[in-house]
Amino acid sequence: MESCNRFSGVEHAAYLHYMKNASVYFGPGCNNEMLIIARLVSRWNVPIIAHLSGDDALSDRSIYDTLGSVALTSATEMARATLTFLKLYGWKQVGFVKSSVNFDRLSLHSLKNLLVEQNVEINVEVEFDPFMTPDEIIASGKLKQLRSKARIIIVELGLDLHTARSFMVSVLRAGMKTNDFVYIMPWLAHQHDHYPWEANNVAKAEVRQAFDETIVITAHGYDKKFIEDFEYRFSQITGIISSHYATLSYMTLYDALFLYGLALRDAYEETKNASVYMDGKLIWNKMTARQFIGTTGQVLMNKKGIRVPSYATYLVTNGTMKIVVELTARLGDKQKCAVAPDECSEHVAHEMLPHYWSSYDGVLPGDMPKCGFDGGLCDYTTFFIICGVAAFIACVVPLGIYLYRKEKERVLYDMTWRIPREQVKLLDVDRKSDLGSISTGSWTEGDKADGKISAKQAMSNGVRVAYKRYQQNRNLAFPKVDLARLKELKLVENENLNKFFGMSFNQQNEFIVMWVLCQRGSLEDVLMNTDMKVSRNFQVSFAKDVVKGLYFIHTSQIKYHGLLCLQNCLVDSNWTVKITNYATEEIIADKLRHNEIRPLGMGSKIKKKKDKDGDEENNDGTENKKKKNKEKDRYDDEDDESENFDNFKDTRSITDKKYLQQAPEIIRDLITTKFLPPGSQQADIYALGMVLYQILFKLYPYYERDDSPNKIMTMIALAGEDDRIIRPTFPNQQTTSTTAGEENYNLQLLSCIEACWLEIPEMRPNIKRIKTLVNANLKSTGSGTLVDQMMKMMEDYTTNLEQLVKNRTAMLEEAQAQADRLLKSMLPPSIAEDLKAGKGVSPQLYTSATILFSDIRGFTRISSTSTPLQVVNFLNEMFSGFDAIIAKHDAYKVETIGDAYMIASGIPKENGNAHVANIAEIALKMRAFIANFKLAHRPEEILLVRIGFHSGAVAAGVVGLAAPRYCLFGDTVNMASRMESTGVANKIQISEASYNFIHCFYPQFKVEYRGKVDVKGKGECDTWFLEGKEETRGRR
Repeated sequence: MESCNRFSGVEHAAYLHYMKNASVYFGPGCNNEMLIIARLVSRWNVPIIAHLSGDDALSDRSIYDTLGSVALTSATEMARATLTFLKLYGWKQVGFVKSSVNFDRLSLHSLKNLLVEQNVEINVEVEFDPFMTPDEIIASGKLKQLRSKARIIIVELGLDLHTARSFMVSVLRAGMKTNDFVYIMPWLAHQHDHYPWEANNVAKAEVRQAFDETIVITAHGYDKKFIEDFEYRFSQITGIISSHYATLSYMTLYDALFLYGLALRDAYEETKNASVYMDGKLIWNKMTARQFIGTTGQVLMNKKGIRVPSYATYLVTNGTMKIVVELTARLGDKQKCAVAPDECSEHVAHEMLPHYWSSYDGVLPGDMPKCGFDGGLCDYTTFFIICGVAAFIACVVPLGIYLYRKEKERVLYDMTWRIPREQVKLLDVDRKSDLGSISTGSWTEGDKADGKISAKQAMSNGVRVAYKRYQQNRNLAFPKVDLARLKELKLVENENLNKFFGMSFNQQNEFIVMWVLCQRGSLEDVLMNTDMKVSRNFQVSFAKDVVKGLYFIHTSQIKYHGLLCLQNCLVDSNWTVKITNYATEEIIADKLRHNEIRPLGMGSKIKKKKDKDGDEENNDGTENKKKKNKEKDRYDDEDDESENFDNFKDTRSITDKKYLQQAPEIIRDLITTKFLPPGSQQADIYALGMVLYQILFKLYPYYERDDSPNKIMTMIALAGEDDRIIRPTFPNQQTTSTTAGEENYNLQLLSCIEACWLEIPEMRPNIKRIKTLVNANLKSTGSGTLVDQMMKMMEDYTTNLEQLVKNRTAMLEEAQAQADRLLKSMLPPSIAEDLKAGKGVSPQLYTSATILFSDIRGFTRISSTSTPLQVVNFLNEMFSGFDAIIAKHDAYKVETIGDAYMIASGIPKENGNAHVANIAEIALKMRAFIANFKLAHRPEEILLVRIGFHSGAVAAGVVGLAAPRYCLFGDTVNMASRMESTGVANKIQISEASYNFIHCFYPQFKVEYRGKVDVKGKGECDTWFLEGKEETRGRR
């Protein structure tokens, strides 16, 4: 600064002494001024406290006997702290990277002497100008010298960390930023409020990477937390927002004032003299050998009145600094201090973050590589031995793999539950709800599945089975635990357990799990069928069968079911409930979790509409045909997509019903991982309570809630100690009883079900207890077998058949009316009536008609930047407006293709010459409608329509049987399309034929001659623009 160079501070200090009789001095900030002023105040016996200057020359008390310092920039103390850090990790060899200017003011100057005293060897010293560029540093060749002689490198090119930026970038470019190198950087003065990698004039990413994994040692008082706290308090009190450098000045000045206050208080208490403040040497003596907590942390003053800062060692990681070692300052032993003044204080190292280095074990490297700096200390005998072992392994491993595969194949064919894929024939269900069940085998007349059963069905070795089919991502292998469970499943036999048939895998990239088919479907199909009245006796029998089946599972080697639910309880031909899908659901979930398999039929992709504008240059004779084919393909795609989407929704809802019946601990894992977790007997007990609830009351769980299953599952999973636990509520049994005289379920049975739903799994009853309670509280009241009771139920069902037929007939009539409306929307009403009456519709030539085409400018751009839903809503609103315009005129909408709109007048109902007037008015109204039309999702978009029409002879007829369409043919259609495609946005272009009609018969329409237009297939043709219509005058 200019004031430093001119020594203004010395002048001011003299003025304050001789004119104001100053009793204490604080500062100044310049080292050169401090060296002079400190000599003067010593002669005046006035204390001075330095809070910014930390030059080591000021520590000579024979010259500066009234000087105290609270500055954090002591180079000697930084050197001692750096030595403490080196001792912590036992490094005995280091390298120096020092500055070529002002080296005597840096800590390396003092550290060099300290290392010699501690027998730490300095292998290499390299010197750089702080202002050299990285390329200049690399070109100097000194980095190679550094690499060959040191791994622990102490870098100090200036007081601030920014001076080392070029060096660190050069190290990065030279490939010396590995885990084997440790760069230690003493940071004496914080002259900037940002890190070197945050500067605006550097490549931030490269500089951040260059400083990554470096060790920075700086005074703990520079910690950002201290600075931010002080800035906040300072601004709250003074209302001034200070800069970074000013804040540091204020903080150290505060500590200096605090130190002087403490010294002055102690001197007064000792002497009781009010003028003690004039005794500078006494005040200075009270500043020594004391400590207190200041704004920059702990302030420890040694015997010389110099502050011994505590230091923090930071590890730079990805642009952030975290403390790994604290070097805490403390007063030394008094006896040692009396002998050696340098022993009056010391730094104690505390490792805050162990194993912080980025090596494999987190330990910092040694000061010399294992093989030496040049690799000459290593013996390569071990290397050759390793190579020999590797060669041996390379020969043995392939042989071992071959033998392993052979053994694996042998074990694979010992799997009695494995079914070859060629023995599995998937049956045609004739329903669109069967996703991905396409069979590749041959078909016979009897290969049809029972469509009344919701399960997918197949035939294997003459047995009808239900299956689940998945796509394999890779070959499957089963661990020993799963192999043992599958073997047990194949052998298990119980009247209330469905028979596991087997699995097919690693063939045709398919994984198929098969169970023997039960003819009457699941309990859900039976209980929730409103057309089938299930009596109390059936419910009692069903409940007991489920309990007996689960009891057998829990007491067998299978241990637990894993996904017990109403849908996994099947009913066979004898009305006996059989539990299915036990154990296999967990195996399937494990394969899904590890991405070994994936569900079939969920990967349909929605096709995007192609750009229409590219098809405007098609040949004349095939243009309309291609448009119709494109439209037909689009409709077919939409039908397929909607079908797949509906199937997906159905499958998802069934899955939600299954998961909704599971225990809270299972649901939590389901929501977290999206896969079924391993089950437990306690989870089965919870699910059993849900199944019994549905059997006894014929109601789904949580039927009284309007929330979706997914939301209910989330509420169950998130219910904590403070939240109300969500469980199904028991309905009023008076309203749910279907038969007169049926008794209500007693409280002991309902309490048993509630006990199954306890939140803590260990508190739920075991299956033996539940079996005892169910058998004791559920008694059958009917006479005869279940088959006899079922026959009576079927008689009751027959009495309701007449009403059912009547309802279905009404539904059929409504469907017929909807079909009539749809047919009339696809064809002209007169044509539709003829087709309904069975009359043939012969093609007809209309000698005079007008055809209009319209197109929206920029539709392709709008579609590319909008979602499919937004495009569909936009076209629906626009075409609805067009339809309303057409409804007021004698015209017919032929078709729409994307944003194209085709209208005809004079077809199929001939109207003389009025067809051109109708089309002209429609065109004007369409243009006016588009001018005022706003896109809901892009209101700032300005839409412009391009319209063209032509008059002439047209041939028309009905094409197609499955989806009949009323199609127009002839040169008039092509010419009308050319009028639109060669037109101008927001203009209505008409041909010469249409112009002649308007000119002769309807002069109220205003037209403007455009000129010659090159029309494909016609050459140059005269065209006109329809501008508007004159209002009829003479009205009163």
